[in-house]
Amino acid sequence: MAYLMAFRELKARYGEDEAKDVMRSASRAHGLHVGKSLAGCAPRDFEGMAKGFAKSPDDGSVFCPDIRRLDSSGLDVKMMACPIKDAWVEAGCSDEEIVTLLHCASAFDAATLEAAGFEYEIELWSPGQEGCCLTRIREKAE
Repeated sequence: MAYLMAFRELKARYGEDEAKDVMRSASRAHGLHVGKSLAGCAPRDFEGMAKGFAKSPDDGSVFCPDIRRLDSSGLDVKMMACPIKDAWVEAGCSDEEIVTLLHCASAFDAATLEAAGFEYEIELWSPGQEGCCLTRIREKAE
């Protein structure tokens, strides 16, 4: 809820574009910090990334990761639960606002994976989809 309230306050004061920029910047800074702790998994410890990223925190009980691929060349994980998205739904956010907030929050995941030393693709949740976001993690190309 703090994320939602901060976004709405920034949007009211400075407009939506600036609010998105600030929220993504803050999310990114946090992600870069967290990603350093996963850097030992690069370049291809996808088991380690499953444990340290996909199943974090609490061995997956919070985000209920659906590991769709885990092999020597990559990790694909769909988060089937998302407490932050659920809080936004419960707060009455529109689908459009949820998509915007997820865009802002996804800067955390992107920065985490970047700092950890991996290539990635993040498919954000969209209305009508089950669960939340899908992340594909691969070895960084040289």
